[in-house]
Amino acid sequence: MKKNVGMEETSAKARQYSRIKTRLLIIQLLLTAVFLVIFLVSGGSVFLRNLVAGWSGNLYLQVGLYLVAFSGIYYLLFVGLDFYSGFLLEHKFSLSNQPLFGWLKKSIKKGVLSLLLLLAAGEVLYFLLRYFPNYWWLLTTAAWVLFVIILGKIVPVLIIPLFYKCTPLANDGLKEKLIGLCKKCGVGIEQVFEIYLSKETKKANAAVAGMGKGRRILLSDTLLESFSEDEVEAVLAHELGHVRMLHIWKILAFGTVVALISFFLSYLFFGRAMAALGFDDISDIAGFPLLAIVLMILGFAFMPIQNGYLRRLEKRADIFAAQHIASPNSFVSAMTKLAEQNLADPNPEKWEELLFYDHPPISKRLRYVATENN
Repeated sequence: MKKNVGMEETSAKARQYSRIKTRLLIIQLLLTAVFLVIFLVSGGSVFLRNLVAGWSGNLYLQVGLYLVAFSGIYYLLFVGLDFYSGFLLEHKFSLSNQPLFGWLKKSIKKGVLSLLLLLAAGEVLYFLLRYFPNYWWLLTTAAWVLFVIILGKIVPVLIIPLFYKCTPLANDGLKEKLIGLCKKCGVGIEQVFEIYLSKETKKANAAVAGMGKGRRILLSDTLLESFSEDEVEAVLAHELGHVRMLHIWKILAFGTVVALISFFLSYLFFGRAMAALGFDDISDIAGFPLLAIVLMILGFAFMPIQNGYLRRLEKRADIFAAQHIASPNSFVSAMTKLAEQNLADPNPEKWEELLFYDHPPISKRLRYVATENN
């Protein structure tokens, strides 16, 4: 009886946490859209463009300076919302171990890294807008694909270590067991790392990161501390299912189609809207907020389709995992523990699932895995 009461309390807490996170996401999207519109129509963007033009006559440097200033303004306006969502809320629900200085340090790191990525993408985009005004949408899609592949290769070896300590897994017995599972699943991986999340969060996670020979298994210390070896194996089997069934490449192909359509629709609308607002050239950096608004609207419009496709792949990976471990019960217990430890809502509202969930809710995951194994 006490166990059922405890499970009900955890589910209620998870629902509350999930609802607040969803509301915060919607608020941030709406406020971002409002900020972009105001910055564009108020003349703020033109003022900033003229300001950086006065600092340098080099067009590429102007783009860089504009994006740095624009990002700084956005960061300062939204840092309070980020602080509530990433620090106060996590502590309120007893999910965080992170001190205030730790959050601030990570926030600055994320901001700098995001800015560097934005600068790289922005310089390429505005080069294409300037020199290929009729085909920029096609070339930008190709650049996006290359960008995603490069990120996939450097994230595990360069970016993740910037935020978290990673060391080779010290438990040789578990390592051999997991390498054996990789071979059983037809996946060639030899590197298993422990990633230390516990200084920041109580949430548990596991992943297969990287592409090609640089691929490695990442297991959080929070997962290793709370889960049995069979449960860790079950969680990894799910990740190996993604690799074995080429889900990474399928997601990339699907994303490429979405990106191509999005950039093409942006091409059709962006030039006309720029002219209507009095801009002479689509490569005018002052039009950046307009392009951001267009891409944001299209991204939101495609979100249900993309998330629906991702949920479908996650379901296949779950079934793959249950079929490649000794006992499907280990998968059930592992997924149940993950949901409870991470406060995942087992039964979100249907509209929430359709719009925002890239994984099926835990109740559905357990249901269809049980169905497949009966």
